[in-house]
Amino acid sequence: MLACIDDDAQGEALEVLWCDEVDASVVADSYLSMFERPGTDDPEVFSAYLRSIRWNSATAADRKLFQAPFRAGIHLDAYQLVPLAKALALPRVNLLIADDVGAGKTIEAGLILREVILRRRVDFVVVCAPPSMTRQWQDELQAKFGLAFTIIDREYLATVRRERGFAVNPWSSGSLFLLSHSLVTDEVYTAGLRDVLGEFRAKSLFILDEAHHAAPASGSRYAVDSQFTRAIESLAPRFEHRLFLTATPHNGHSNSFAKLLEILDPQRFTAGVEVRPDDLAPIMVRRLKSDLKRFGESFPTRHVEAIMIDGLPADAPELVLADKLAAYDALITERTRNLPPAAVARSRLALVGLQQRLLSSIAAFTRTLEKHRNRLEHQLSDAPNVEPTALLLEPIELEDEPEDEVSAEAQIKKEEDEAAEAIDAGVGDKALVDEMLEISRRHANRPDARIAKLDAWIREHMTAGGQWTDRRLLLFTEYEDTRRWLERRLLEALHDLDPEDRIACFTGATSTDRREQLKRRFNADPTTDQLRILICTDAAREGINLQARCHDLIHIDLPWNPARLEQRNGRIDRKLQPSPEVWCRYFVYHQRPEDRVLQVLVEKTERIHEQLGSAGEVLSDRISDLLARKGLRNARVTDEIDALEKDPRLAKAREEMDDREERRLQREARELDRMRKLLEDSRKRVGVESTDLKAVVAAALGRAGASLDAARAGELGSTELFRLDPATTVFGHGGWQEALDDLRIRRRGRREKLKAWRAEAPLKAIAFEPARDPDTGVDAQDVVQVHLEHRLVRRLLSRFLSQGFTSGLSRVCSIIGPGAQPRVVLVGRLALYGPGAARLHEELLMVTAAWTEPDRRTIPLRPFGERGEEATLDQLEHALRENRTPTSAIVDRLRATAIRDAGDLEPELQRRADARRAEVARELVAVGEQEAEALRNLLVEQRARIAKREAAFKPDQIEMEFDQAEAEQARRDRRRWQAKYERLARDIDTEPERARKSYDVVADRLEIVGLVHLWPKSN
Repeated sequence: MLACIDDDAQGEALEVLWCDEVDASVVADSYLSMFERPGTDDPEVFSAYLRSIRWNSATAADRKLFQAPFRAGIHLDAYQLVPLAKALALPRVNLLIADDVGAGKTIEAGLILREVILRRRVDFVVVCAPPSMTRQWQDELQAKFGLAFTIIDREYLATVRRERGFAVNPWSSGSLFLLSHSLVTDEVYTAGLRDVLGEFRAKSLFILDEAHHAAPASGSRYAVDSQFTRAIESLAPRFEHRLFLTATPHNGHSNSFAKLLEILDPQRFTAGVEVRPDDLAPIMVRRLKSDLKRFGESFPTRHVEAIMIDGLPADAPELVLADKLAAYDALITERTRNLPPAAVARSRLALVGLQQRLLSSIAAFTRTLEKHRNRLEHQLSDAPNVEPTALLLEPIELEDEPEDEVSAEAQIKKEEDEAAEAIDAGVGDKALVDEMLEISRRHANRPDARIAKLDAWIREHMTAGGQWTDRRLLLFTEYEDTRRWLERRLLEALHDLDPEDRIACFTGATSTDRREQLKRRFNADPTTDQLRILICTDAAREGINLQARCHDLIHIDLPWNPARLEQRNGRIDRKLQPSPEVWCRYFVYHQRPEDRVLQVLVEKTERIHEQLGSAGEVLSDRISDLLARKGLRNARVTDEIDALEKDPRLAKAREEMDDREERRLQREARELDRMRKLLEDSRKRVGVESTDLKAVVAAALGRAGASLDAARAGELGSTELFRLDPATTVFGHGGWQEALDDLRIRRRGRREKLKAWRAEAPLKAIAFEPARDPDTGVDAQDVVQVHLEHRLVRRLLSRFLSQGFTSGLSRVCSIIGPGAQPRVVLVGRLALYGPGAARLHEELLMVTAAWTEPDRRTIPLRPFGERGEEATLDQLEHALRENRTPTSAIVDRLRATAIRDAGDLEPELQRRADARRAEVARELVAVGEQEAEALRNLLVEQRARIAKREAAFKPDQIEMEFDQAEAEQARRDRRRWQAKYERLARDIDTEPERARKSYDVVADRLEIVGLVHLWPKSN
């Protein structure tokens, strides 16, 4: 078995039967022979070649060196490096990133991913995200980190099977994949993944976004695994590394939190075994935006305002229906007083569902009330004993991409209707229901007081003088019925302002292509796109970036869960929001008691956001549960919401997560100071200047037959822009079009013809540094910041790295530099390889000397000492930026001595390489030993804690304290402890040694890559 160590196929394996090869022999490297070729390289080309080699170098020996930040197209803040630093310190990258909503978790995950790929620690990656987020993950990883992920979905499966046969495993067709949460539980999609992974796949990474969905569902005493929990639990242990992202990691159940942590890091945690803050500290990162603002990080100031509605007549339908529903609530409460608890719970949930719908809109209330009445009509008092469920508290959205929006909306309506039917207790009063239904039907398609307020606000702030301004507005509501009602009423109210092209909707029924189009339009320059108002259901509440041109959000209705409300606000209150202030508004009917409770809920949400940190999710769930049980009319519900802050679960969560404010801020201050220092140190060692990158791209384009100067497209502020022409002759062959496709203004539609798409989607401009509108501070949407890992840049740099392209280089250069005497520099590249030809370390080594004419030499060139070498390397860096060539006569004189000059300096280069090889090998051994020892300690300690927990386990106690489902879950957890206890014994013997061996140097290579003569400009 042979493995390639060249740049363009590094690590690729080839099976060779050596004994059957004809006249086989091992060819020794003879790098000096390359200097026998005639000619020299132009300084601009040689400079690009040398920088490409340097930028392609990476190391696994230094765990404090950041390399990924300088190979990405991002606005980097020091706080975003904390997860990266923790990941590099772990023997396995098992990390929980629990930063606040909108703090930039995707960027932090991307930095870790790019770094571990550079260090050859990972070569297979699966990202699992909510269905609405898969395309955004794909776009951000491609644009910002140059990582091309394939989305595994129904269409991709069909395409692969059509092209390669039904039996093909789609997971074997690449190494970077995205899978939605909704498909993880489907064997059609995951069976092939398990086949590829086996029991355990080394160098694999699993990234789980919105990871809290994998935590077991909260029971009354013991959390019970959901189907999603079991699906993730079956996949995650097969990956060597795991990265979980969530803004809400703890739901108040210690064993649920421990189970989530065990799925993340089974060596450190076990479900049912107490989580200690000291165990959590190495693997969790949690920062609030409010904390980061204290340390000078840039986030907008959030204003939360109530839009008060008062002075309505007593017969206003919103008020009348609320009173009648309250009377119906009192009647049902009385009728169910002596019924079994399950029947009481079902009736309460039915009433809460009706109340939620009424507060959302009369249109939504009407349809749910009609379903309620149908049950009463058929006298289904003998309905099956269905367990109470909060279905109506969680608006239904389709999880998979809909085939078409009309049928998808119909499906959502059907599921909502079924939810409403399922919770009807059948003990209602038909006469009172008919009274409410008569009023609601009459007003279901009419505007209410909120529409009048909204109309007035839009006219004042968005349509000055009857013309639409650049301001944009985000509207949120829970239900499809309310969304449709709102859209129609707004179109009617704004009819004189031609609103048809100004309003759009983003719902659970919106197709993926349509969602991407809406995001692009809503974030586009308002002078180029007419869209001003985006109406969203809660399908848009998680992760979607809508902040680029919008700082106004209005809640048409309010979710009864603070976490969901915070997620909505996070669509505009997030990193890269250009406005210094954002406004989140909501409606309050002053004359309706329920609204006063919701106002308390909003105030509580803001307090959770500002103060409670990770434990805020605990309080959010408790509030949601309280309102689901009691609704908003209960006289004591406000006091009970306040009392929840004394819930022991909240205190326990804060204790387990070490989340006290003072300690959290002290920890963050120390981390930020350390990150700023490490970032600056790394910048000096591996930083990439935008001017250097531009020069390399220009040289590579020139060698390909194109011109960067000819592509100049003006400036945006101080940022220079370029726009490549895909019709340029050189781009017509050799795969260039595929590289240019990443620059197009929109991605190709799923069923769009390639030729038509390329004709209709022009290329964006490119820039070599962040391109922001100088007036608004907004990232230019039609400009791509290219970086080292961008697909186009990688293709261009390959002209200096791939064997087929470097054959056109002489790798000898004469260049004018500062100083008073001629100097010569021999450049070598040292690479160390681990198992499977994984490149563990690579660096450039340079030997410098004063140059003299060969006929005047009595001894070989003598390399400079430390001071002389430092001065020469400074001169070389200066010369490579000026790129000036000596006269042809001087170039010829210097070129004629190249072989002899290199021969004189090669022994010193070899000596330095030997010394450096030994030094780096020792560093790698130390890293391997450190990781192995850390892993071993984790395994030993975890085994001891399981033994202690097993000894304290009392089977009789769970039968008395837990219900049937909880008791069975506890027994399952115990069986897993026992199996894990045995498995850990095996892991202690094998896993530390495997970690240690991954840093063994099994091969090395010293390659001479160039020779430079520096000719003094004074001569």
